[in-house]
Amino acid sequence: MQAAQNDLIIWKQMISGDEKSLGKLMHLYYTALLGYGYKFVKNDDFLKDCIQDLFIDIWNKRARLAIPDSIKAYLFVSLKRRIERNISREPYTEELADRLFPHVEFSPEWWLIREESVALKTRNMADLLNSLPKRQREVVYLKYYEEMSREEISMVLSITPQTVSNLLQLAYAYLRKHWKTSAIGLLLLLLS
Repeated sequence: MQAAQNDLIIWKQMISGDEKSLGKLMHLYYTALLGYGYKFVKNDDFLKDCIQDLFIDIWNKRARLAIPDSIKAYLFVSLKRRIERNISREPYTEELADRLFPHVEFSPEWWLIREESVALKTRNMADLLNSLPKRQREVVYLKYYEEMSREEISMVLSITPQTVSNLLQLAYAYLRKHWKTSAIGLLLLLLS
């Protein structure tokens, strides 16, 4: 909650013309935007250009910008739209989602920290997550990897918060049904 309030202060300063505040926003969100963007495209230069262009547009249009409910969700939605616009003129479809969100990926640090038995369970969990339907996989990624709220996810995916809840419940039911009893601890760890 405190981070959201700090973001709001920085956003207000930025739309008032404070260039340093734009730099703070970039510093706060660049890595998260880069990670989110990699789910869409694997081209570093293209992605970095999209992020840079996003912040340039925000700066150039600052006088006309409203104060969003969530700065993070606004930036994620804006980046997603910019990438979609640049890679394809097609509207967002299930086929595009399949290309953009092909797999759930875990960071390299995950593998270094865990013991071999946990790494094996993690690989099994990744396979299970990747077997989720595309929309459920996307919602799980945003909820647990990006730590977004239901409302933020609904903004990013242009669906209602209730639909987000429904998709999460369907994903949980699927995971419970298909996961072996011995790995429930890992599942609870991932979903907490």
